[in-house]
Amino acid sequence: MTRWSILILALVACSGGQPAQHGPETPHPEPEAPEAPKPDAMPDTPVLDAAALAKSAENTALVPSPVETERALVAAGVETQLASLIPKHTFDLEKSDVDHAAVRTGVVLGDMLLTVKTAEKDKLIERLESVRKGLGQLEGGSDIDKTLNDYVASIQADAISRDELLKEFDELSGAIIPELEFNGKERVVPLIQAGSWLEGANLVAQAVKAKGTPAAADGLLKQPAVVAYFSKYVKTEAEAPQQVTKTLEASLATLQGLAEKKEPLTAEDIDTVIKTTSDVLGLL
Repeated sequence: MTRWSILILALVACSGGQPAQHGPETPHPEPEAPEAPKPDAMPDTPVLDAAALAKSAENTALVPSPVETERALVAAGVETQLASLIPKHTFDLEKSDVDHAAVRTGVVLGDMLLTVKTAEKDKLIERLESVRKGLGQLEGGSDIDKTLNDYVASIQADAISRDELLKEFDELSGAIIPELEFNGKERVVPLIQAGSWLEGANLVAQAVKAKGTPAAADGLLKQPAVVAYFSKYVKTEAEAPQQVTKTLEASLATLQGLAEKKEPLTAEDIDTVIKTTSDVLGLL
């Protein structure tokens, strides 16, 4: 599936008093009172734009970052299994409706992010090229295209480590892609993220099922706020075929219920995640 914080500065003013007199003797010179701080030397109190903050919160969303996800995968002991579980996608990333294209691009983005440290070089480059095609179809712009091409060149030349690449992709998914305009279509970013989330949920569920440790997926799949965020966009002004959006909506509703469970996920829950996410992915 990035965080933000707001720091409000508090200004504290100090005042001093006059010293007591010591009698008729030769008076000691009174110490000079400290100069009051000049108004222009005081820091300005930040002006917070509520509308801008809300917009930023929507764009960065609540999706776990690649770095956070990688840590959770390592903790669950399944990070090395994901690469072998990714199917050969035959998506048309050149031409389709915007909703379809956004979810498909999110799926291949998820594949790339989840296997940054474990995929073979050629496979990682192939996934990166798929993401580039998808973002191009969505009119992400020439800057993101150049950025992705630069990544490809660095990987081909072994000029960047996988740890460095993970951090770069963290910035890519958490800050760069959410800020792209996509020709004014606000639905694109959350649907890209929804595609990544569905693919990640499917792969993680398959991995913990194979390992026989369903509760290990709790930290990755129990994200009710994330699912609610995606559902809001799926239910409004859908452009994709109704079969896709209806199945996507039903799948997210199921995941929402599992994400809100207080008890650890069971083997049956994991089977439900695999089926519901596969239902959507199979339509793309």
